[in-house]
Amino acid sequence: MSAGELRDRVTFYSPSPTTDALRGQSIAYTTTVATVWAHWRGLTTRETLIAQGQETTPAARLEIYYRDDITTRLRAQRNGAGPLYEVASVNDPFGTRIWLDVDLVEVP
Repeated sequence: MSAGELRDRVTFYSPSPTTDALRGQSIAYTTTVATVWAHWRGLTTRETLIAQGQETTPAARLEIYYRDDITTRLRAQRNGAGPLYEVASVNDPFGTRIWLDVDLVEVP
């Protein structure tokens, strides 16, 4: 992977429960953790992830530069608009701390 292939901006959000002043409802995932350049790749239904005994089908896989603050507690959004995705897994595929593979599942 080269830096030229990182063409999408992805923003990661962390859960920080706050209350909506107008409705009094709880709002989550409002704190921005990082905005990074990523290689966004949509996945087919054949590529599945099995975690904690449950089978989930990621909607996308990101390749980003290594960061130690990207965890499965975060959500992500592509190019600052559109649907939110939950981070299903974060992997350092070669153990070199250069790249991360981040699997995302669309939030229903």
